[in-house]
Amino acid sequence: MLEKQEKADLAVRIRAYLARETEAEIGLLQAEIFVDFLAEEMGYVFYNQGLKDAHTAILRRLDDAAADIDVLEKAKPR
Repeated sequence: MLEKQEKADLAVRIRAYLARETEAEIGLLQAEIFVDFLAEEMGYVFYNQGLKDAHTAILRRLDDAAADIDVLEKAKPR
């Protein structure tokens, strides 16, 4: 769920984008409704990608930690 200010900021950006790129003018309420639509219909895609990216980053750090531990491992005395 978006915070009220985040939603308002996105609506302003959408209005500006549409005016600039398509010369279409929409009201702030229409833009906020569009933000809700985008969040509902597509938000999960970005959320899931964020989870995948976080998973990849964590695995990379675990690999780095494993390599650091390998360096600290002591050899068997002769």
